[in-house]
Amino acid sequence: MNIIRNIELDLIKIKETGRLREDENFRFRNYLKGQNSDKIDRLVHRLNQEISDRIDCTSCGNCCVKLKPCITDKDLFKLSQRLEITPEQIKDNYTETDNGELYFKNLPCSFLIDKKCTIYNNRPEDCRSFPHLNKKDFTTRLFGVIENYLICPIVFNVLEELKSKLNY
Repeated sequence: MNIIRNIELDLIKIKETGRLREDENFRFRNYLKGQNSDKIDRLVHRLNQEISDRIDCTSCGNCCVKLKPCITDKDLFKLSQRLEITPEQIKDNYTETDNGELYFKNLPCSFLIDKKCTIYNNRPEDCRSFPHLNKKDFTTRLFGVIENYLICPIVFNVLEELKSKLNY
């Protein structure tokens, strides 16, 4: 196993680098679509584990500042138990609908205080699985990965390391 030496955590540098590498990242996206999906999944899952182990998401919280997670009925139920209010009250006070999907409406997230999630044990599944790099079929989700590259140090570092590993 190769050790990943340099992990970038500076959100300003990540955003600037992402803007500078926008064209490169879209070319890399097209390149990945032509690769063996299972091989890419294995590599991304390994890189995600190695990099995630070295990054404390609770010291960042940028996803909670920049993204609105999708909220399911199951999420509403768990939140209503945690907050001791009805699912309808959660919908009315904290969510909005876009294209038939329910999302938290506020940025940063209403439940983020000092880069910490106040509903962490009951957070929505979309939050729980972010940055979604542990899921199968990475090469079918590349548009979202490229968007998250600007936001999440894990995604940024995994994608940069993936480029290196594939000699791109």
